[in-house]
Amino acid sequence: MDAETKRLIQVEIQNTITDSQNTMMTEIKNLITSEMSSMQRQNQAIADKQLSKIEESLTDTYKFKKRGNEEQFKHNTKVLSKLPGTCAIIFCARSSENTCKSYSNGFKKWQRFISAQGHSALPAHPVHIALYLTHLLDSGASSNTVNLAVYCIKWVHGLNGYSDPTDNSFVKNLQESAKRRAKPKTCRKDPVTPEMLIKLCEMFKSSSDLLVVRDLTMILLSFAGFLRYDEISSLCCQDVKIFDGYFSIKITKSKTDQYRHGDEILIAEGSTIACPLKMLQRYLRLAKINISSDHFLFKQVYRSKKTCALIHKNKKISYTAAKANMVSKLKLVGGSADFGLHSMRSGGATQAANASLSVGDRCLKRHGRWKTDSSKDRYIADSVEKRLEVSKRLGI
Repeated sequence: MDAETKRLIQVEIQNTITDSQNTMMTEIKNLITSEMSSMQRQNQAIADKQLSKIEESLTDTYKFKKRGNEEQFKHNTKVLSKLPGTCAIIFCARSSENTCKSYSNGFKKWQRFISAQGHSALPAHPVHIALYLTHLLDSGASSNTVNLAVYCIKWVHGLNGYSDPTDNSFVKNLQESAKRRAKPKTCRKDPVTPEMLIKLCEMFKSSSDLLVVRDLTMILLSFAGFLRYDEISSLCCQDVKIFDGYFSIKITKSKTDQYRHGDEILIAEGSTIACPLKMLQRYLRLAKINISSDHFLFKQVYRSKKTCALIHKNKKISYTAAKANMVSKLKLVGGSADFGLHSMRSGGATQAANASLSVGDRCLKRHGRWKTDSSKDRYIADSVEKRLEVSKRLGI
């Protein structure tokens, strides 16, 4: 038998084996789909039967010897009929509004995907969830996206009284594999330094332009208070209290304050032209702001001929406007540095951590509203001198 004949025989055998495997996999898939569909129909029939019994017990009419018992029965029936909706509202209240929106949108994406495959989204089957996660990973989704998909499915099932379908080895293994995938490199923004802020304030020390003073105030407050954009943009006038030598800022809503207990930041009066207290007072005078008002502290500025003032509508400054105005000011003194709205928070934390050893970690974490050391350390860029201190103390 020549070589060409052997090759043709091997190819034919390989094709036969491949066809056999494909046929077997198709039959297994059809069998699993058929069994799951049958099981879902049975579960749905049981659920419908139980619901019908509950409704019958609520709608049945009974005759009571005492009128008081009859009224009590009617009252209990009314309460029971409203109980599912009330429970859903209470269960939703355990998470923040933004979390509920995020989970709701995530579940809708899962619902659209699985409905297109002809299966049920609620209750869900672990195998279907595993297929959905595989689809996300094949589409280039990150581990955060995969985790969000798992959490939103788990959340909706919990609200509806179903068992958790994500508590499955397939789902957990896919979550772990998502973490090990190559992550895109994060490009952190450069921190702002005190020297930059002093130079910037020197440039506009005699300016009476409300727009310039507003931007400088937002920059200095973000730097001194380690404020995020959402925190400084949500500040109301009544959240600021000025005292002798310092002022306080009340943070009513924060990223790490899940239960909305609120927090308070104390900022001392500075000794340079970049003093946040003096700049805040300058802004309040120029904008003619009533410190006891419930309006937002930082709003859009409008110009009309020679007039420059805050808009009358109680609407906080947008993210786009805040970033464009604040970063453009920092570019005047930062050169080619890459700045963002987190540059002030990162710069303030870095300066406080490197300037002196007297600032304890506990006070630093409280001032920045960080829950863990790992979160805090992401914002701090250790100086060369501080990094060298480790090897200097080795005694060699």
